[in-house]
Amino acid sequence: MAASSSIDLYLLLFSGTFTMLTLAVGVITFSLHYQKRIIKKDLALKEAEVKFSEELFLGNLNATENERNRLARDLHDVVGASLSAIKLQMNEIGRDTNNQEKIKELISKNKQTIDNTILEVRRISNDLLPPGLEEFGIAYAIEGLCESVVDITDINITLNIKLKEKLSNQKSLTMYRIVQELLNNSVKHSAATQISIDFIQNDTEFLFKFEDNGIGFDFDEAYQKRSLGLKNIQVRAKMIHGETEFQTSDNEGLKVFIKLPLN
Repeated sequence: MAASSSIDLYLLLFSGTFTMLTLAVGVITFSLHYQKRIIKKDLALKEAEVKFSEELFLGNLNATENERNRLARDLHDVVGASLSAIKLQMNEIGRDTNNQEKIKELISKNKQTIDNTILEVRRISNDLLPPGLEEFGIAYAIEGLCESVVDITDINITLNIKLKEKLSNQKSLTMYRIVQELLNNSVKHSAATQISIDFIQNDTEFLFKFEDNGIGFDFDEAYQKRSLGLKNIQVRAKMIHGETEFQTSDNEGLKVFIKLPLN
């Protein structure tokens, strides 16, 4: 009986030890597997962050290059052409100094060309730095931008801007460019008849909302193709620490939300 009890005790101890070892191995295996999954997810997240940062950088670079190219075209096509025309007219005046009627006509043409050039230079300057933005703030500048859209389209725009404090020059200019991009997209692509723009400040942040009743689009497809200026809008907002959210689908219009920190 004593021998049988000893054997049972040994079997019990062996069984318990084996069970504990099995559980320990299972726990260790599970922990290692779980850690591998965590590491894999961390790596994937870091890769996504790096990719997103690269896209933001490239988007910012493309936006800057597009601005430079547009400015170069304007200077070459408008200002350069106007100056060339003035030069030709001045040469004509120098060739025939005795024909007073022709001189008066060329001088009149020169004046008109100069006036047109001044207007174009003013337009280019306004594109680079919107009129009244620094002096009177973003509300004044965006109101002028909306009025220019209303004047040339059938779109009705509702504008609601309530800010307790003035935005910095960088934030003001960036938000102006974002509104400009969104309005251009609505005019060119959306077939919208109604647009609403809200820019409200609460105790912790600035809240911007843009909404149109246009045809909308497939956001994922448009984002992958980098069309409609979506990348530029996101890049500009990111530059001033803003968070951007797009809501759209076919025949559902477009909503854009941007949150900016107060400081």
